[in-house]
Amino acid sequence: MLDAAVHAWDMAVATGQPSPLTTELARPLLAAARQLAEPLRGFAFGPELPAEEGDDEVAALLRYLGRRPDWSPAQA
Repeated sequence: MLDAAVHAWDMAVATGQPSPLTTELARPLLAAARQLAEPLRGFAFGPELPAEEGDDEVAALLRYLGRRPDWSPAQA
């Protein structure tokens, strides 16, 4: 579920669609990520990015998995 949710975010953001990740979904996914992600870093997930002031659970999850919550295709 973690992988599917994060890749759904990847696809939505890359195609200009609304994010499917909600705070309610991100909260349990972040708990799961903290238990599962380390062996997958460098393969499925990048290095953890530092938290920023104002991050919600969605941003915390994305940063933990090496994604920038503010990423857009224009930045690629």
